Amino acid sequence: MRIRRWFGAVGAVVATFLSFAASAQEQAQVYMTADADLVLELAKGFGSASLEKDSSGDPMINGRIQGMKYVIWFYGCKEAKDCRSIQLSSGYTDEYSAEKANEWNAKYRWIKAYEKDGSNFKMDVDFKGGITRANLEAQLATWDSFIGDMKESVE
Repeated sequence: MRIRRWFGAVGAVVATFLSFAASAQEQAQVYMTADADLVLELAKGFGSASLEKDSSGDPMINGRIQGMKYVIWFYGCKEAKDCRSIQLSSGYTDEYSAEKANEWNAKYRWIKAYEKDGSNFKMDVDFKGGITRANLEAQLATWDSFIGDMKESVE
């Protein structure tokens, strides 16, 4: 009876270790191209998001974070997959002056503002050399952390 319990306990420890090892391996996996399903999964962790296709047939994610609509564009794709980079983009229909864009760009490093109607704020994520799931999630968290500043800049 004691041997059975001992093997049961050892089995539980081994199962826990293997589960942890698999999770760590997934976190350490390096993505050389943008996987639309992974980007969608992570985007959903910050708000609503849906996977669609752009006019070229490449993946595109429409989402909303903190009430603000945004799009994730996929670039450098081969046959609608193996995309080399993504761009998070959000904008307003209100005019956004070059002066306001320059003020934003002088103050903030990661997200750039642009003059014109439409997409005024953009952030690029390049997969060249590889990116881990944790780093990609950190990039999305950076975007999320600037939403309030973007909204304030447009007001």
